[in-house]
Parts: sequence; structure tokens; C-alpha cells
Amino acid sequence: MQTFSEYSEEELLSLLTESNRTAFKQLYVSNYRVVFGYALKFIKSIPLAEDITQEVFLKIWENRETLPEIRHFKSYLLAICKNISLNFLARASRDIKLREQIVRAAEQSHEDTEHGLQLEAYETLLQEAIELLPPQRRLIFKLCKIEGKSYMEAALQLGIGAGTVNDHIVKGTRSIVAYLKKHNITLVLAIFWHFLKC
Repeated sequence: MQTFSEYSEEELLSLLTESNRTAFKQLYVSNYRVVFGYALKFIKSIPLAEDITQEVFLKIWENRETLPEIRHFKSYLLAICKNISLNFLARASRDIKLREQIVRAAEQSHEDTEHGLQLEAYETLLQEAIELLPPQRRLIFKLCKIEGKSYMEAALQLGIGAGTVNDHIVKGTRSIVAYLKKHNITLVLAIFWHFLKC
């Protein structure tokens, strides 16, 4: 059974031209770290690099109809990132307040890096909890909560009732919350509940 995570980049780009938000989400997830890391090389500030990364993907969404013409998507992403970063630095060279913002953000980078490492550990724990679910429940959970399918869409894909899908989601959620509580990491629960609402 194929999921969006198994689609090729070309297939995802083709779907994106049709304004498929799930395809966009998959491309975002697959490329976020690369773009963010590239932006950070220019800006030297985690918060500002995050802002630039968001702007890169916003441009991808806005220009989605032209994407099938792009042969090397990752290079295209990095070129956009470089242009936005250099434009930002050019503005900063003329804007005292913007320069001060960069300096303040850079001073926070150490704290942000430590925080980012914590979040990575929490996300890993969440993925572990998902992988511990029984196969059918794990599949349903991923379809609905990661790929963004509705309960009815998942039910039709799997040939089961929507009520059965709901039951698996409820039980899966209960199991994951119990697993996270067992590790006494309350922040993970906040991340998890945000994740459930996506």
C-alpha cells in the first residue's frame, strides 16, 4: 500500500500543481532541514533562519503551477533560500533596527540550539510510541494524523468502516499518551496534542 511518503519527488510536484496540500506537506517535511541549514549558514540566527525557511516554502506554494518545469527541486529550493537570505542581509546593511535584530537573534542561538536538540529527542520519543502500536492501528494513525486523511478517506482506502477508524484513533491516542507519560516528559504531550490537531 502506497503512502505519500513513498511518492517520488516528481509525483509530489505534479500533485502540488493541483494544490494538493498533503503533497506540499510531504515536500516540506522532506526538505525543511536542508533549507533551514542552508539559511542558517547565511544568517547565523536560528529564529531568522526559520523565518527565511518559511518564506522559501511560501514561495514554493505560490509558484506551484510552474514546479513541473523544475528538474532539480532541491537545488531550486536552495537557490530561492540563497536569494532571500542575501536580500535580507542587504536590507540589514541599510537598516539599523534590522541589524540589531540579527545581533539579538544570534545571541539567542546557543539557547535555541539546545532547545532544538530537546525537541528532536521528544519527536523521536513520539515516533517510538507510534511504532509500538499494532500494525493496523499504526497504519490508520499515520494515514489520519500524518498524511492528513479524513476518517472516511482512510476507511475507504482500507475497506473498513469509519467507526472502526475512529476506534483505532482513540485507542492509538490513548496508548501514545500513556507511553509519553511513562517517560515523564510533559512537553512531549503538548507537542503531541498539537500534532493531533494538524
